[in-house]
Amino acid sequence: MNTSLFQDTIAALATPAGRGAVALLRLSGPGAGDVLLSICPSLRGALPRPRVQRLLPIVHPETTELLDRGLVTWFPEPGSYTGENTVEVTCHGGVVTPQLILDAFRAAGARMALPGEFTHRAVLNGKLDLLQAEAVLDLIDGRSRALHRAAINQLDRGLSHRIDRLRGAVLQVEALVVYGIDFPEEDEPPVPPARIREAA
Repeated sequence: MNTSLFQDTIAALATPAGRGAVALLRLSGPGAGDVLLSICPSLRGALPRPRVQRLLPIVHPETTELLDRGLVTWFPEPGSYTGENTVEVTCHGGVVTPQLILDAFRAAGARMALPGEFTHRAVLNGKLDLLQAEAVLDLIDGRSRALHRAAINQLDRGLSHRIDRLRGAVLQVEALVVYGIDFPEEDEPPVPPARIREAA
């Protein structure tokens, strides 16, 4: 069952473009499995076992030209970074091979992702909160060990947990104050100020 908020499937190169030994490409969206089956006909229409890498030939879905042999991993929703059906393809690096595979993704029905769109979908699908999304950017852009430590803590919901606890305390204080205002003539005595201070 598709629980994603989005109906389109996005694709992107997850590693830096240019010369390198390997490249990682990602697909995410309801059609990710269909794209995978289109570019890997050796699967014979059956999606691979989840979270297990398989070495497969990758072809262009229209020309059937062999583009590369790569490691393919299938992540069915909701057990992926974005919370959607996701495919990761690790192929040879360089300029040409990753671009040809991205072209194959598009020919099979995916579109190129906007910058940050995978993380945006992760937030909207409830896989990350906004502070964790900021931490992802800090990990990518950070240039110091201190920033790295702070980002890892934030990605692990360190700051989010502190905010959740603070929010809970504020709601408790609000409930006590509202009770004292709304029910001043009840049999119970008014809420003592000391109890409100303790809750705060």
